[in-house]
Amino acid sequence: MTITKKQAAREISSQMNIPGRKMDFEFDLNELPRYWHGGDVFKTTYMNALSCLFPEGERMFIDAVRDNQHFVKDEALLKQVKGFIKQEAIHGHEHSQFNKYLDSMGYPASKVEAFEKKEKKLMKKYIPAIGRLAITCAIEHFTAIMAHDILNNPQTTKGMDEKFKALWQWHAIEETEHKAVAFDVYQKAGGSYIRRVITMMLITIFFCLRTSTVQAIFLWKDGKLFSPKVWWQGMKMYFGKNGIVRSIWSDYIDYYRPSFHPWDHDNRELLEEWIEKGQSYKTV
Repeated sequence: MTITKKQAAREISSQMNIPGRKMDFEFDLNELPRYWHGGDVFKTTYMNALSCLFPEGERMFIDAVRDNQHFVKDEALLKQVKGFIKQEAIHGHEHSQFNKYLDSMGYPASKVEAFEKKEKKLMKKYIPAIGRLAITCAIEHFTAIMAHDILNNPQTTKGMDEKFKALWQWHAIEETEHKAVAFDVYQKAGGSYIRRVITMMLITIFFCLRTSTVQAIFLWKDGKLFSPKVWWQGMKMYFGKNGIVRSIWSDYIDYYRPSFHPWDHDNRELLEEWIEKGQSYKTV
């Protein structure tokens, strides 16, 4: 019997192991360069901005999946939900530690986190559980395709300080492992295609605006917001030969297919390669 692409993706998803890994990244102001991404101001402040948004974002994802998991009867998916929660909780913790390092450099990382915390409380109060899960699916798709770029495109991490590279590669591995969990729960909860794609359209706008706003604050703090050199770096990062937009565009657009599933993009071989060469991670 021939297996359809849709069936193959669901089969891969059901078999994924999602371990929680205990990490302990340490960042010392005296040891690390301010522009740790090969001296590139734009790339560094962009990823610093992402880190500020992660802790509260990860907590929102956990809440959204938990608030819908009563629709799940499949034991394999319930086990994956537990792994998803472990991974996202550890991600939030490690990026909070990273953000303390940013505070020590004079960036308002804690203030950004505090704002995000208030916003996520309002979202939980006013947006229904299925709506928050649709938001989670959209952002998880963003993080999954960006994670693939980190693991697949050497130019993405070229020049990164080794400590920061280890953080982002570990995060990318786990985002890839659990990229379908929220989506699968959304399907079990009866989430509609229309809600999913409209949410992605809105999240695309707000995600880009939010990240750019925080990055602009960081550039302002460094007196580089109006530097032509920095904005040229930004143009290359987004639209250059190895830029983000070129690297993720086709995978991003794929989300709008009615039959889309995150594991239609089967990158398990790449994932296994990185896990084999990675650090020794303690599972929890």
